[in-house]
Amino acid sequence: MLKRLPPTLREKKRYISFKILYHKELSESEVVFVVRSAVINYYGVWGCSKSNPWLISYNHPKGLLRIHRNELDFVKSALIMFNEYRNHPINIIVLGVSGSIKKSREKFLNEPHEKYYKVIQRKKRIKRDISKKCK
Repeated sequence: MLKRLPPTLREKKRYISFKILYHKELSESEVVFVVRSAVINYYGVWGCSKSNPWLISYNHPKGLLRIHRNELDFVKSALIMFNEYRNHPINIIVLGVSGSIKKSREKFLNEPHEKYYKVIQRKKRIKRDISKKCK
């Protein structure tokens, strides 16, 4: 069995809270495509792999993105510079940057922090309710 990496060897992360202004609602997969293409267009494939953008959550129109700490300025500028998606104008506004998910949700997205086990319980409850309705 492999051992976990000690905290000193793990990559340092930052969390970018953002807001997307677009004429219609985007799905999570479309937001991932928009973010990746913005970083690739501005910074290149090598820069995209260095910054490693990862969508943590997205509730229209706000979202949370995890990136590598050293590439913060490049990713912020890439998101700001991206201006067109499917021949329609799009604006990505960076609301703020934080070092933890909890603080970025509370401060920039105005969402209360929910404990992880409560999220899992809620998802199980929703699945159970859906399976009851299907029967």
